[in-house]
This record gives sequence, C-alpha cells and structure tokens, in this order.
Amino acid sequence: MELQNALIIAGVVLLLLLVAYNRWQIHKARRVRPLMPEDDLPPMREPVVTKTTHPETQARLKETVPEHIARREPTLGEAGRGLPHDEADSPGDVATATAAAHAAARTADADEVVAEEVAVAAAAREEEPVDATAAPVAAEPEPVAVAATAAAAAAPEPAVMDGQPSPAVIDPLIDCIVPMHLERKASGDRILPLTGRLRRAGTKQVHIEGLRAEANAWEPVTAGHQYEDLQVAVQLANRSGPLNALEFSEFVNAVEALGEALDASAELPDMTETVANARELDGFAAGADVQLGVNVISDGAPWSAAYVQNVATQDGLVLSRDGTRFIRYEPGADGVQKPLFTLQFGETNFLRDDLTLNAGRQITLLLDVPQASQSIKPFKTVCEYGYSLAQRMGAQLVDDNMRPLTEASFVAIFNQLEKLYEKLEARGMPAGSPVAVRLFSL
Repeated sequence: MELQNALIIAGVVLLLLLVAYNRWQIHKARRVRPLMPEDDLPPMREPVVTKTTHPETQARLKETVPEHIARREPTLGEAGRGLPHDEADSPGDVATATAAAHAAARTADADEVVAEEVAVAAAAREEEPVDATAAPVAAEPEPVAVAATAAAAAAPEPAVMDGQPSPAVIDPLIDCIVPMHLERKASGDRILPLTGRLRRAGTKQVHIEGLRAEANAWEPVTAGHQYEDLQVAVQLANRSGPLNALEFSEFVNAVEALGEALDASAELPDMTETVANARELDGFAAGADVQLGVNVISDGAPWSAAYVQNVATQDGLVLSRDGTRFIRYEPGADGVQKPLFTLQFGETNFLRDDLTLNAGRQITLLLDVPQASQSIKPFKTVCEYGYSLAQRMGAQLVDDNMRPLTEASFVAIFNQLEKLYEKLEARGMPAGSPVAVRLFSL
C-alpha cells in the first residue's frame, strides 16, 4: 500500500515538472528579440501570377528593371527609320518592341490597328543593318540588355524572318477549298489554337491558309502574322481512296466550328459535286500510280541480311523508321533531300530480325514513279545502281517478271514512262511536284 502511494506521488511530481518546463519554453520563445540591422530591409516577395495571367505579363512581372533607365515611347511608321545609328534603339529595345507587338497580337480584344503598326515598326528596326563602327562595344553590358538578349535567343523565331510568305500548300487541282471571310483581321496566334480539328478528315489531309495583307498572298497560318481572310481545304483523294461523304461531313463540321469561333462566314461547297470530283481524281490517280521494280538475283549462295545491310549502308542508303527498307535520297531543285528509290530484302525488318540468320537471294529496288522528278532520270539511276550491285555481289539484274534486264527492255520501259510523265504533265501535276507528292501518298 505504501509503495502504491509512493508511485502515485512520484507520477504527480513528474507531471508538474513537465508542465513547468513547457511554460518556461513558451516564455523563452516569446522573449523580445533585439532589432537587427537586416530588419530594415523589406521582405522579398515573388510576384503573384494567376492562371489567367498571360505568359508575356508573367515574364515582365519577374523582370527587375533598373531605376536609372529612362522610359521610351515606341516610334511608329517611317519616323523610326530616320534615326542615326547612335540614336537608334539598342538590340534590347528592339527585342522589347518585338515582344510587345507579339503580345498585343495574341490578345483577342487588343487594338489590332495599333498592334499591326507596332509589329511593322519592330520588323523595320530589325531589318536595318547594324553599323559596327557607330559606337564602341561596352566591356560589360547592362543587366537589362543581357536579359533582353537572352530572352530573344530563347524565344522561337518567326517562321519567316524577311516578311515574305511561306509557299502556299493548297492547290485547286487536288483540294476542295472553302473560303472564309473574316469580319475583321485575325492574328495567327488567335487562329492556330482553334485549328485542332482541322488536321485530317478521316484519311484526308486538311490545310488552312491566310491571306496576308503585306504580301497580298496566301500562306500557311503563322504565329505573329495578321490575316484578312482564310481558306480551308481538304484533299480530294490520296492512295487510301477518294474523299467520301462521311469525311466531307467531318470536314464541314470542323469548318463551321472554326467560323463560329472567328466570327467568319464560310462558303461551303455542295457535297454531291465534291464527292464526284473526288472520285474522278481518284480514277485518274489509279491509272497513273506506277511503282516500278528491278531485282538483283544472286547467282550463287544466299546473302545474309547483315551483308545486305552493310552494302546498303556503305552506298549511302538510309534505313527507314520502320526498318523494312533502305532509302536512296537525291537533292531536289530546292536543295531539299527527297527519296528517290528504296531497297528491300524480302520481308526482312533490319531493326527487329536476326540479321545473321535471315538470308535470301533477291534484292528489290523499287521506284515510286509519280514521286520522283523526271528531270533527274530516276529509272536510269535505279538501273545503274542495280548493275553496280550485281557486279559487286555476283548477281544479275532482272525485271518484275524475272527476265534479264537488257538494253532493249530498258528502252521499252523508258518509252512507257515517257507516256506516264506526259499524262501527269497534262493534268498539271508533273512527277515529283508538291501536288503529285501529296496525291500519291497516304
């Protein structure tokens, strides 16, 4: 009994000690702290940026602008061109003016007239040559100039720097075109987010272009450009077949949704007539869609896929993304590399199959006739490369019917190709042209 009482008393004493210790800690924490020198500095605060804040405003909120820089009003029109180089805007000012113009264009309810004038003035300043001898180069640039230069380098450049429109894609030969009349000018930054449904209609490509007032020409809608009118087009046919009624309805619904969003009126075509035109174009394409193949047949033992891959790689052919064929590229008239013919080794997939075990005796060189320009003589190039392979690999060159490809057979095939080229030329879509490449593709 005495032991139990002693334990109770000890527990009560321990509890009182804990309570006293806690009160002492609270009193110590509330003790007044002497004023320190750093207490005179204002607290650091990050700007409050909400979800509705525009990216341009968010970037400006986080910039620190020195107080000694004087505010400058933007100069519009020709007034900015008359400044000498020592009084012209610095690169930082030009970048700031350009960013301001783009920000004004992105705002749907901005004054579009002022936005356009600022954009023109900024573009004019960018086009002026910089005189390297006008002023000495500073040893250390100002912080604002460094920030502006870094921002200009990080920001994506416009698609067209010299103010010229990109080549138009829409062609009435293979497209069903729907003109759209805007109530007022619209910027590319406003139009592009609304074109999510205008990529494809079923298996057919859809393109949208704008009429740019500065160049008085159609171009693919580009961010930062202002457009007076639009035109939307769906391709009438490709290698998957003609445009059908279901695809046409999908296209029309997307155009109507875009017109409502932009407050624009669309001139929709008749579905029956459009589908009929698509079928007629598909019939022509079916008669001109020729893929010509020549084969290299081994005279002895089969080749391994690894050996064929090594030969094709050494000859400069490039493996396709799916690994089923090698592609020979040739520069076009515009300097862009374009596919000329392909090399296939049976059903071999050079990315997935075991190349040491997979073997065969036939290599096929395939020429897609409508896709290759006649001016580069693609069939002659294919035959020359085939003869080269046959000589190096101990093989012979044969046609699709496994008959030796002689000079007489070469002339006969060449004459047939001439007729096909004339047929495409008469339709206004010569082999290798952009419109032919679009028509004879998926």
